[in-house]
Amino acid sequence: HYHFRLKDCLRNGEEMEEEKIPKEALYEHVKEQLLNGTVSVDLSDKNGATKSNSKHKTTFRVTCDRIGGPHAWQAPDVEYEIGGAIAEVMEPLGWKPKMEDYDVCIRADVVGDLVVLGTQLNVHDMSKGRHFLKYRNAVTIKTNLAYVMVRLANLKPSGTLLDPFCGSGTLLLEALQMYKGNLSTIAMDVSKKSADGARENAQAEGFGKNGDDVSFQFICSDARGLRRHVEDDTVDAIVTNLPWGVMTGQNQSVSDLQTLYEIFLRNSWYVLKPGGRIVMLVLRGLQIMRIVRKLSGRFRLIHANVVRTTNNLPCIMVVEKLPKDEVRDSIKGQLSHLSKFVSVSPEIYQSIHNEEVDDDG
Repeated sequence: HYHFRLKDCLRNGEEMEEEKIPKEALYEHVKEQLLNGTVSVDLSDKNGATKSNSKHKTTFRVTCDRIGGPHAWQAPDVEYEIGGAIAEVMEPLGWKPKMEDYDVCIRADVVGDLVVLGTQLNVHDMSKGRHFLKYRNAVTIKTNLAYVMVRLANLKPSGTLLDPFCGSGTLLLEALQMYKGNLSTIAMDVSKKSADGARENAQAEGFGKNGDDVSFQFICSDARGLRRHVEDDTVDAIVTNLPWGVMTGQNQSVSDLQTLYEIFLRNSWYVLKPGGRIVMLVLRGLQIMRIVRKLSGRFRLIHANVVRTTNNLPCIMVVEKLPKDEVRDSIKGQLSHLSKFVSVSPEIYQSIHNEEVDDDG
């Protein structure tokens, strides 16, 4: 219903570092917004029923998750202060705080300097039990996270989506559901069991039941051989959960993953259409960041967001393909033009510029 920055809690002309803003400021700000009508309260209860705006006995609680900081308070302080503001303003309408068996749960989540207020509509984890009708990989991404990643891909209806590390196919199935099947999808995995399992999951949900349907491809292949199966400039977006190197069974080192990630990004640049995006979930966000910077002539970094899971802090990275590496093309053009004025053999040129093997490969 409403979100605000911690700085918004300060009075006009007042200055204070965000980490020193007191918890009482949250109370005052939310109370003020409720009184002037900036904040509206959805009276839908936890079962989805909507109550009347007229005076009606309603119980509520405020729940907070706090990420980032530092802050001058903890999550329980946020619950107490914002809950107090709501109770005071809404009391004439019969609202009462209640910690258990309440009618409405109001979320007051803090992410860094951002506070987000909203009504929690679902009690149970909606990510469970979706897209695994036939096969479930040992390690798989949650569907709510998959939804976010697909949204970040900026796909258009009838576009082509690729996942070269598909596993159970969760990302592609979430996309197909979001776009009501109006997509072409390419799923790849080095494990034949996973590629076949993803196909079975898709068919169980009504996608690709005709094995000859080229709109739904499932390929058993190493992602490093991407260009053997996908033509250049044909993919609108790549959305994938990159190998983390934690449960691969091979104890992959950081250098092994570095090579894999770099080859994947280099090949992806070719198969993507200009402006196409790669949305990656990866455990080593800083490592991917360094590779993207290394390939800065080919990609533009759009988003980098850390995600909190049960045991890890992976990162969603979003990059966009630049139409061409303008810096590289400029240097090569100048070298080509000026090489006729100096006596440089092809062998020396290759030695100087490391071009013996095509650098684009």
